Amino acid sequence: MIEALNILAWPVTVLIAIFVLRPYMAKLLSGSKIKLSLFAQSVEMTLRELKEIMTEQTGESLTELELEKLTQLYRDVTKDYPDGVKSPEREELRPLRNYGLIMTLPKGQSLGHAKFIQLTALGRLFMSTKLHERKD
Repeated sequence: MIEALNILAWPVTVLIAIFVLRPYMAKLLSGSKIKLSLFAQSVEMTLRELKEIMTEQTGESLTELELEKLTQLYRDVTKDYPDGVKSPEREELRPLRNYGLIMTLPKGQSLGHAKFIQLTALGRLFMSTKLHERKD
């Protein structure tokens, strides 16, 4: 019995420490900076600043249906539309495309002629910030 307690003491202590320190670690990490590079230009920002950019981009006006579609695309990577996107789904996807969160494939096709849709880099970034936000 005492051997079992000795064996379990360390893992239990670590789990308790993680549970207790988690909120403080989240605050520390949210203040940490990330570096984004695009076309030989770099910018550093905090996760909070990144969230503000994403909020401004979408106007925080995404509906539950739009968030559900983004979550599905985040999980599945692409969605097939062999005959193009049909109404009314085209009307549901148009704001997401206009926000720059999804793109059509082949690139540049209208939603009605798209064979696939997928998240843009901005869409993936948006979803990762949303998922990070839900964990906090």
